[in-house]
Amino acid sequence: MLPLYKDRKAAIEIYYRQSRHVPPHVHETVEFIYVADGTLELGVGYNLYHMEKGDFGLIFPNVVHYYQVLETNPGKSLNIIAAPELSGTYYPTLQKYCPENPVIKADDLHPDVFYAIQSIPEESDSADEYVIRQAFLQIIIARCLQEMKLVDKSSIVNDELTYQTVCYISAHFAEEISLTSMARDLYVSPYTLSRIFSGVFHTNFNGYLNEFRLDYANYLLRYTTQTITEVYENAGFSSQRTFNRVFQERFHMTPREYREQYRELLQSQHGEIPGEPSYKPYYHFEDHAQH
Repeated sequence: MLPLYKDRKAAIEIYYRQSRHVPPHVHETVEFIYVADGTLELGVGYNLYHMEKGDFGLIFPNVVHYYQVLETNPGKSLNIIAAPELSGTYYPTLQKYCPENPVIKADDLHPDVFYAIQSIPEESDSADEYVIRQAFLQIIIARCLQEMKLVDKSSIVNDELTYQTVCYISAHFAEEISLTSMARDLYVSPYTLSRIFSGVFHTNFNGYLNEFRLDYANYLLRYTTQTITEVYENAGFSSQRTFNRVFQERFHMTPREYREQYRELLQSQHGEIPGEPSYKPYYHFEDHAQH
């Protein structure tokens, strides 16, 4: 997933994958996350919500959010990203409000949610299947909202400067930037920006910037044939030494080992090696409804 302000064209994208760090980002879609194994931290505004196996999260459109993995051995999660237009009569609610607590604990999650996720058909041009996807998405939203207290979006930390911070890093992460230069471009003080990074994003400027760069480098290693040198340069790292250091801190292997491991996995599963992605999402949902 590219670390950008996302304007997604696909109606629904579903991913079943290893849980991972995702830096603060914002998009116009509604996002659901189900923890299939292990634990995950969901950040929204100043709050960090702990999620365990079986927990379900709902992120409304245009809300800055992020994910952190604190365990040594990451678990797995299922993400659903959908155009809010599919929510039907819930659309105004998604635009104006957001959950006071975006996480539904496993014991409180309605079984209809599992049934709906398992039943969503793959993306196609069929008008019937579009209606079916819309119906199942509305079932998920309806069952989730029954367990959530909604508040006005203006009540959470999601102000204009937070948006500007996310969008600025999204646009300039591959360039040589600093906290001082960013503050100058946004017409604020470095101290004000530091408070955004520490208070809202729970990291500092360099940590946040490196997360964006690592996400993009991860994408390049998986889906392109660029050399390691091209990858770290295009992701904005100043040297291969710095790139290798921060990459190993996060993935516990070198970039080359990561690419080789991913290609071996892909070949064993599909008999092919990565190229530019087709953007047709692969999804799989194991039966975790039993708890």
